[in-house]
Amino acid sequence: MSRALRALGALVVASLVGCAHPAPKPAPRVEKAPPPAVLDALFPTGRKTEALAALADTEPLPSAEGFKIREIGRDKHSSHHLVWIRDRETPHRHDRHDLFVVMLRGSGMMRLGNEERPIGQGSILYVPRGTVHAFRNTSGDVAVSYAIYVPPFDGKDRIEVQR
Repeated sequence: MSRALRALGALVVASLVGCAHPAPKPAPRVEKAPPPAVLDALFPTGRKTEALAALADTEPLPSAEGFKIREIGRDKHSSHHLVWIRDRETPHRHDRHDLFVVMLRGSGMMRLGNEERPIGQGSILYVPRGTVHAFRNTSGDVAVSYAIYVPPFDGKDRIEVQR
């Protein structure tokens, strides 16, 4: 038998063997939804884990109110708050507290110092102590943010300033 004929025979046999045992199909890829963004904080009173969207929904702002702040936890170094703003804050500063803010819902303009810039859901703000700041809601709905004061906020360190 010629070499070419033997090679052709081997090729035919290899093809038939390959057809007899097809490659397994890959398992269908199941797309899992990513976990929601959460607050996960360990306070002296216990661990608090909650979806950020659920935090924003915890309390509606009564229609007669324009601003509300509620503490949700604290330790000896910081205090954590939810803040609802219907329209705007009066420009103010905190002389003894640094402030970190995460916008949970809404959008608007944030004044830090002498500048005002647009912010939206997911924005993270750092306001060093002594810095004049104010949020102006432009979203048409109540804006909700998560605010952290360092050291813990005492409720007294809010100095309103001229616009």
